[in-house]
Amino acid sequence: MDALVAAAADAAGHAREARIAVVPTAAARQRPEVAAGHGVRAFEAAGRRTRVGVVVEPVMVVDGASARDDDLASRLEAADLVYLPGGDPDLIPSLLAGTPAWAAILRAHAAGACLAGVSAGAMALCARLWTSRGAMDGLGVVARAAVLPHFAPGRVREWRSIVDPDGTLAWIGLEERTMVIGRPGESWRVEGAGRAYLLPPGADVASVTATSGDGFPLRPVDEG
Repeated sequence: MDALVAAAADAAGHAREARIAVVPTAAARQRPEVAAGHGVRAFEAAGRRTRVGVVVEPVMVVDGASARDDDLASRLEAADLVYLPGGDPDLIPSLLAGTPAWAAILRAHAAGACLAGVSAGAMALCARLWTSRGAMDGLGVVARAAVLPHFAPGRVREWRSIVDPDGTLAWIGLEERTMVIGRPGESWRVEGAGRAYLLPPGADVASVTATSGDGFPLRPVDEG
């Protein structure tokens, strides 16, 4: 969370507080207000630790109507960081793709805002993702890649057989409390307590294993 708060502060500049939107779309079938509350409190605590001024708010895009809501879309577009917590992986692409909410997030991102997801949120930002109902297209922010959260080496082949049987995608494996952060086309780095893995298309063994502070070569994934 500290690294994301720093990214939000960079996007905001130092003339004002960083605006963070917590969007619990993936938790829509459970208790999205609880997921949003956890995110708000975590970012507020990170702001205090890092001494960064933050304004954190839940933006409750949890169904078709809220994804089309103009007021919610305007709040998303004004954010310096849009954060997608975990939940059911299928819900984020299903509810967001092609909506005013997603268009607002993309405009914010194009203007310099950070876009981040955890677990299902991270999975949905890539090209393809696993769901309990089978594979589906993601939102494609990180092209030619898929994320395997809660990483265990034995799961790669199983997930690929469902998501990417032709072996065309690189896989980003993330252990608990670990993230990769950066911008498409630029250098990325690892932050957090665990390790991140990059598995080339079709490979069952990682070509890169990195820990906090290490670079993470996502550029070939974005541009290749």
